[in-house]
Amino acid sequence: MSGYLFLILTVFCFFSLGVLHKVADFQKCRPLVINAFLFFSGGLLITTYTVILGFPLSLPRAVGGVATLCGILASIAILCFQSGIRYGKISTSWLVINLSTAVPTVLSIVYYGEHVGMRRGIALLAIALSLLFLWKDKQLESAQTGKLHAAFDPAE
Repeated sequence: MSGYLFLILTVFCFFSLGVLHKVADFQKCRPLVINAFLFFSGGLLITTYTVILGFPLSLPRAVGGVATLCGILASIAILCFQSGIRYGKISTSWLVINLSTAVPTVLSIVYYGEHVGMRRGIALLAIALSLLFLWKDKQLESAQTGKLHAAFDPAE
């Protein structure tokens, strides 16, 4: 049961994160401050949670190192996302940041030899299709933008 609770909370948090990033962009908030607040509060919450449950005493030190490295990389990714959202569509930006989970998934399959069942196979296929559709959408958008520029070009 707790697995489904965490899944529902994760979906809600991703949804909230996207909405709050867009609201922050409309309010002209600085990406660095948003990022610092996001990761400080997230770090505080997860540290409190793990200390209350007593996890730090039973986990190997490597887990803390990997978690710290992943947190730093996630912070850089979110900062880039928040900075770049002003120059592109939210749907494209959000899709790309969520597709970043594909890398650990593929590494888990290749490195750890994790079994790929029907559900995981469908998920990986959906990721590949998402990337294909994203590429195709960008290609069509570039073609339309090129036609618009050609139509309004005073040199012609």
